[in-house]
Amino acid sequence: MNNNEDQKKKRTISRREFTTKSIVAVISLGVSGIAGYALLTDKKPRVFINYHRIGHCAPSVMQTLLDIYNIENKELVKISGAMAGGIAGPKMECGALTSPLMFLGYHEGIPTDNNKKLLIIREAQFYFNDFYNKNGSATCTKIRDRYENGCWKAVSGFYDAFMNSLQNPGSFPAEKEESYSLILKAFNDNGFHCSHSVLDRLKSTFCLKKELYEASWPFIGGIALLNRTCGALTAGVIALSASEAKIENSFIRVARMNKMLKENDNRAMSDELNGFNRAINSGTELGEWFLKEFGATTCYEICGSNFSQKKDVVNFLSGKCLNRCSVITEKVADKVISMI
Repeated sequence: MNNNEDQKKKRTISRREFTTKSIVAVISLGVSGIAGYALLTDKKPRVFINYHRIGHCAPSVMQTLLDIYNIENKELVKISGAMAGGIAGPKMECGALTSPLMFLGYHEGIPTDNNKKLLIIREAQFYFNDFYNKNGSATCTKIRDRYENGCWKAVSGFYDAFMNSLQNPGSFPAEKEESYSLILKAFNDNGFHCSHSVLDRLKSTFCLKKELYEASWPFIGGIALLNRTCGALTAGVIALSASEAKIENSFIRVARMNKMLKENDNRAMSDELNGFNRAINSGTELGEWFLKEFGATTCYEICGSNFSQKKDVVNFLSGKCLNRCSVITEKVADKVISMI
């Protein structure tokens, strides 16, 4: 990055849009900022660097976790890309929230016994609650509206909350654990997982790597049984990201995109401006279709059941909701196929 001649050869930014002088200034600021930041803490330099060369929350957080755990896996970065800016739009959960959950699924693997499933659910819920409390919301628009530099606050603060969730996930009250055990057993007996059912239907269209299944497991029941954004929609977004995302790795291109975002330039999210933009735009398109098709995007709004309450779980399993969920997974998969 210090070799100015090499950088000049790689630049594709026109002088009208971003002058050479401003590029040099941005690069210089980035170097001094990164160096200074590295003196303060061990983990934050990684997320700082990744955020400024990748440009979006979810893949930056994913790359940071891979760096910290010394794991080389570009597929995880790719499939997290479309989660940036909200799972399928800015009114849904922030990428700095969802990306660690994807990493959790990958790191823990697909659980087979109920105790392991409940442990992952506890860890995911602990992180969700901690993230929510620290950022005042779980959704992108509210985080951005609530705080100046809200996105950076969410990204830079994710690690401590995530590690706390792994080290001390706590325990569930008796009724909640009973309810969760009941719904998980029913899903298992019926061979149903909202995200995996979508991915299974996509197998005939393109090769699905195991990371997609592992990373999507925690989104069962609307993000760790929290009745939030439907896991079928989440899986559709992950699949689009696997198909369309290209990994961004340029301080200059990210600086240009951020400059346009600050100026409210509508071109900031153009497909060609950042390697992840096309996947993010496709995910938003899928979210808009999903809302129009089913009238809502959350499990609770679609089925009216709170999975932490046993009576709601019993009603869910005794009615037609499970069948409706199966239909939703089929329609989401078909929509994704039509978009790829």
